[in-house]
Amino acid sequence: MINSIVLSGNVVSDPESRNTTTGKSVATFRLAVNNPLNDKDTVFIDVDTWEKQAEFVSKHVKKGSLVSVVGRLKQDSWEKDGKRVYKILAVGEKVNFVGSKKKDSESAQQEPSAAKAKAAPANKAYTGSTANSSSDEDIPI
Repeated sequence: MINSIVLSGNVVSDPESRNTTTGKSVATFRLAVNNPLNDKDTVFIDVDTWEKQAEFVSKHVKKGSLVSVVGRLKQDSWEKDGKRVYKILAVGEKVNFVGSKKKDSESAQQEPSAAKAKAAPANKAYTGSTANSSSDEDIPI
């Protein structure tokens, strides 16, 4: 079985940092992930990062940052009002900046046709071979 997730979205609020009772550092942030087929369909996902990733997130990631997260899903549960409550969240094993919100919106306003030309076709499948590709931009990531 595989438990792997890749997300890309905007950070909704500044990350919260804390340490566990055993001294491990944890940073948590909420990510807004849009459905590429429907802009009104946004999913908000809590992301936990640990140790070095948590330190990176605490120092560099801010509200509005556009990031990608590679990691896994985790289910937490706890008792609330006598009932068991469950929550699914992402554990971010690698967090990368995708770009800046301000820079991306400025370039899209200045060159709308160039921004659309760089986007990979939505229905083009990646075959795993780059022999027929003209550039790295054709490979979906």
